[in-house]
Amino acid sequence: MMAGLSFNRWDKDLGERRLATRQITHKFNQTAPEDAELREALVRELFVKVGKNIEICPPLTVDYGDTVFIGEDVFINTNLTLVNSGKITIGDRVMIAPNVSLFSINHALDPDLRKTYVNQQGEREVIDYPAPITIGDDVWIGGHAVILAGVTVGNGSVIAAGAVVTKDVPAGVLVGGNPAKVIREIQAGETVRQARV
Repeated sequence: MMAGLSFNRWDKDLGERRLATRQITHKFNQTAPEDAELREALVRELFVKVGKNIEICPPLTVDYGDTVFIGEDVFINTNLTLVNSGKITIGDRVMIAPNVSLFSINHALDPDLRKTYVNQQGEREVIDYPAPITIGDDVWIGGHAVILAGVTVGNGSVIAAGAVVTKDVPAGVLVGGNPAKVIREIQAGETVRQARV
């Protein structure tokens, strides 16, 4: 999966990994507002790499904690959803608004290939296809945005609220829409009040 190779979603090892991830995220999502230290400890247990000075607000939904790498000075607001068979890398100084979804998995377009079947060993099989998502440094992802498998977001870019990002995003641009398109380059010193969409 981490190498981007196809895999059987019903593999026993993957089921155990999903369960372990869900047990940690369940604990994380049950923390009291004042339990910042416990949340940070759980996030460090959950993900492969977590930098200094991060805050992740519950609730959080994750398929596999061991495919996620997070940089320093990162703020992630509520309801982040990671459907993440493929690797997800979040750079330094990234801000993620509420209700953002990162999907680093693809399924076959042919419905027959999406059906679960029993192989010759009597095991269930359905083949899925991961692809990594990479979020560069200094990126801001607006609320309800969706980033799909295989996408890289360049340093310093902004993903507008509600955008569905299906292709790579260059550095230093504002993108929005469904599917998301580059609206324009971001100007030095620009604030939201000055923004010209």
